[in-house]
Amino acid sequence: MKSDQFQNNLSFIQSIVNQIEDEIADEVNIKKLADDMGVSAWHFQRLFKSLVGDTLGNYLRGRRLTRAAQLLTDSQLGIIDIAMESGFNSHEAFSRSFKSHFDLTPKAFRQSPPKITLKEKPVLSDTLFHHLDQELDRVPNIVLRPAFSISGFSIDIPSPFLTGESYCDLVETPWRKLIEISHQKGLSTSIPYYGLTASTSGDFTEEQIQYIAGIESKYLSDNTEAERYQFPEQLIAVFDVNTVDEFSVGKTMDYIYGYWLPNSEYNRGKGSDYEIIHNVSGFEMGGLKSQYVVPLQPKEKN
Repeated sequence: MKSDQFQNNLSFIQSIVNQIEDEIADEVNIKKLADDMGVSAWHFQRLFKSLVGDTLGNYLRGRRLTRAAQLLTDSQLGIIDIAMESGFNSHEAFSRSFKSHFDLTPKAFRQSPPKITLKEKPVLSDTLFHHLDQELDRVPNIVLRPAFSISGFSIDIPSPFLTGESYCDLVETPWRKLIEISHQKGLSTSIPYYGLTASTSGDFTEEQIQYIAGIESKYLSDNTEAERYQFPEQLIAVFDVNTVDEFSVGKTMDYIYGYWLPNSEYNRGKGSDYEIIHNVSGFEMGGLKSQYVVPLQPKEKN
């Protein structure tokens, strides 16, 4: 059980996040926030980053730029007006920051908005805070994974980067088929199962992706219906997820792509994200644990 002090800290940080969302263009006085909390500015920044996974300045900038991207696509406001609405003091500062974040100028973004913007920062909600605090190990293991393959059954679903909705119901059919065959073969519940979001482009820019429910290929070598997916040797980040529910994947992706990856020494590598799911005995999610895996590529040194 968390201490009262921890819960007070969490509530205070949540109130700051709520204030940012309500008053996105306003300046944030870190010293005043630290004084209100009764700690030094340095300690406040350390606390914010420990709970959120990002500095207050980076979180605020990311939320402002995400709001600006939404206004560029959903409103007729001029670019300078959007800059001011989003908390930037000049057109030049806004354009420079926007291009650095989204790899497009505001004008180019408006003319041809990408369907998927991987660098958007999600809102820190109560549910996401709870996930970061109790359900996810926020520091991943970075490993060089040997090449291997899985086999299983697939279905096409909307890209998880295009929707925040749970897709558990959409993937029920391949999972039920895989689990039924596993039971017929007498496979132990101790073997890992894989939930793979296979992106043809490698960066999820397509609207529809292939989802595969699978196990290591050696277990299905005699099944002619099973599809095979080959993983190359690759550097990966492995995040332990201690609670699995219908929204845990979305919350984990919010943290990885909104906070961890931009502040890490890595870019996302080419390839597919996937879950490794443990303790699978049926389609129910009770008692499951998982690991979420992201391909990596070291950032180039300046």
